[in-house]
Amino acid sequence: MNKIFILRRMLVAAIVGSYAHSAMASSVPLIDSQPSPEDSCPISLAGSTENADGSVGVRHYGCDAYGTNVVYTVAIPPGCEMGGCGLIYDNHGASMNAAQQNAGTHLREFGWSATDRGAATPYVVVQPNLTDLFDEGGLDPNSVAGGAYTNELPNILYFVDHVIAVLNVDRDRTHMYGFSRGASTASAIYCNATNRNLFASYAVGGGGISCDIDAPLLILNGINDPGKMPLNNALEDSVKAMQGYQKTVIVGDSDWSRPTWELSWSGIRKRGNHRHIRLQAGGVVLESIKHSGSAFPALGHCHPVTQYSSWLNCYTNMDTGAKLVDFFIQNPR
Repeated sequence: MNKIFILRRMLVAAIVGSYAHSAMASSVPLIDSQPSPEDSCPISLAGSTENADGSVGVRHYGCDAYGTNVVYTVAIPPGCEMGGCGLIYDNHGASMNAAQQNAGTHLREFGWSATDRGAATPYVVVQPNLTDLFDEGGLDPNSVAGGAYTNELPNILYFVDHVIAVLNVDRDRTHMYGFSRGASTASAIYCNATNRNLFASYAVGGGGISCDIDAPLLILNGINDPGKMPLNNALEDSVKAMQGYQKTVIVGDSDWSRPTWELSWSGIRKRGNHRHIRLQAGGVVLESIKHSGSAFPALGHCHPVTQYSSWLNCYTNMDTGAKLVDFFIQNPR
């Protein structure tokens, strides 16, 4: 066996091993590796999570409710312990956790500095660490089909309402984003008349909603995410069919569906582009973002970011978190 062949095998093994380690690490929530909680429900530690150096910090809250236990990762900006801040609930997808979700949305950071983008106050950001296959409620059949986190949904609703009460959150500025299974979870709340008013506006990525638009909604999907473009198109068409609808082009790059190539320190790399429109009719508000970013192996099923930081992120000319926070700022109750 010649040396070149051996070197090739070693290189392939290293690449495969690196990816397998990344994939395995991201899939740990399948067997429930939630962070160790620093407090539990009912919450007693509700002060700012600011680090000693002034950077964004988090606290982990373990919450037993309705037969399930969920550990929530929460970022509380300085001053929000005094009340009056907004809140964003940021729900990850299958085989993910709070840390990986934030690597794609950066909502802790964008929520922390939201006043720089025109918000009245920062936003408290709640990110769960949910399990896919098993929890105290038993086997979760939705895991296989990528459906909502049904088993843990009652716990989610309880904890969000609990945080709102404990931190005296401005209920007119509560918002939800969900990615993939998190999008299905957002849909389950959005489409339930009893629960919908928990949040003033909603956003979904890597998925859609399964009912008519009522509360303000942003939908964000990749053109390389199989089957997702029809979700955006159907929602757009439903608003266009309403009397007196208006369309605003926020980003109208005609080549949004074509990634561009650019030279970087690591060589030539592909950068996705995007198209962002707003449709309004009466009280209905829909913002639709389509992007051409892609990431291995999930293709367009990813969070668009301007700086790559996780295997479920895709390099594009926009940041998911910036789009989300701007939408939430513009759509209070």
